[in-house]
Amino acid sequence: MANYRGEKKSGKMGDVIYSSWNGRPYVRRRPESVANPQTKAQQAHRHAFAEVSRLSSAMKEGHKIGLHYLAVREKLNTHSVFKRLNKNCFGADGIDYSRILISKGSVSGFSITSAEVDAQGIVRVTFEGNGTPENSRDEFYLFVFCPDLHNGLPIAPVSRTVGFVSAPILEEWKGHTLHLYAFMRNSKGHTSNTVYVGQF
Repeated sequence: MANYRGEKKSGKMGDVIYSSWNGRPYVRRRPESVANPQTKAQQAHRHAFAEVSRLSSAMKEGHKIGLHYLAVREKLNTHSVFKRLNKNCFGADGIDYSRILISKGSVSGFSITSAEVDAQGIVRVTFEGNGTPENSRDEFYLFVFCPDLHNGLPIAPVSRTVGFVSAPILEEWKGHTLHLYAFMRNSKGHTSNTVYVGQF
């Protein structure tokens, strides 16, 4: 690649490509061939990468909370962290929603004891918070995702000590498949690993 000091140009002209790098213009010769074979494995990888990117955009309201601390620590945004954590959740049969991570961390866990979405569209989840004096200020987050509408929203958090959450889903989500995810978040913004609550 040669340095080019003429007027600012970009794009191709014959077998020459004009571009810039770090604000400096460059000119280079167009390669005779591009190493980009369209193998089935590569096409599948590209498709999976695109799907995970779309999924990240749809689930951003969840991972902005659940992956915030990890993203800050890694000096990335939560979109990038989400894509890295979930690059293997897409297979030949599509997305495996049970493997998706919208949070990851060392905050102590919990267990789901019951979950339902009733005929009126009310989500009810009860959980065992495994409360101690040290984690009594932790908050339980529930994230509801609707793949059909490619949208998801967190339900207002409740204290770890409460043990249940109940809230209506969006009207337009009624009749669609929903996936529920949960995690804990402490007062410092650290989170637990994601718990997949289930499909409803």
